[in-house]
Amino acid sequence: MKTDRLAKYLRGFSGSLFALFGRSAKTEFSNPRRYRLDFIAENTFNRVWTVRFGRTRVILVSLTIIAAIAALMFVIVFFSPVRKLLPGRLEGNLRSSYVDMALRLDSLETQTTINDRYIANLKAVLSDTAAEKATAVRQAATVIAPDSLLSASEAERRFVRNYEAENRFNLSVLTPIAAESMAFYSPVAGVMSDPEATGDETSVAFIEPGLLADSSDYRGTVLDVYETNDGLRTVIIQHPNDFVSFYKGLSECFVAPGKKVLAGERIGHSGNGKIFTFQLWHNGAATTPTDYIAF
Repeated sequence: MKTDRLAKYLRGFSGSLFALFGRSAKTEFSNPRRYRLDFIAENTFNRVWTVRFGRTRVILVSLTIIAAIAALMFVIVFFSPVRKLLPGRLEGNLRSSYVDMALRLDSLETQTTINDRYIANLKAVLSDTAAEKATAVRQAATVIAPDSLLSASEAERRFVRNYEAENRFNLSVLTPIAAESMAFYSPVAGVMSDPEATGDETSVAFIEPGLLADSSDYRGTVLDVYETNDGLRTVIIQHPNDFVSFYKGLSECFVAPGKKVLAGERIGHSGNGKIFTFQLWHNGAATTPTDYIAF
């Protein structure tokens, strides 16, 4: 009896202690959370397959799946032709070959356009309409009686015939096409041109009281450097597509014949109150530089 009373008393005392500290007198056992995935047949409701796993297994399985997918993507990308689709993953000189083919295709397209313009201009020259216009012009010219005091000599008439023969198939229309693939630079920077210095649209003049830096308008090769009577120098540079540029009025020259120059490279100095003149020629004919260069 005494033993039962003592045990009952101890149980009551321990219950009071648990109640005092916010715990239940009943001992709680916590089991780890577990999950189960069941596959059940819809027709019979029989369990076909059961998978039991805990939280740790879920994490491990997820990490394993992610690692497997990453490994599969790595194998596909780096051990299959798919890697060629990634930027910077072309093998060997394949990239340079692609760039070279693209440049060749662009050059071929430009040359095709030039040929088309040439054929169109040739057809216009040889067409009946052009012949009728030329005949009408000649007839209109014969109506005007020449001045008897200023009759043309045989040498002048021969010059006129030669000039007409040379300019019959003038293809100056091809100059803008040849300049499409070229980005010309201004031979001077930050200086306004003086249109009254030359009075010729084929020349662009600059007058600067101070020192004026002169640069090449495009890459090319220096053909000639010579000094004029006034002690100033003239530089002639040959560019691609039959373009030639003239730099007249240089007080100092930094290039020599045969030197390769780049676009924007310094070729000399001018200024100090002297006139610096720039000209751009194509196929032996003077062009209007302002049509191709922003001064």
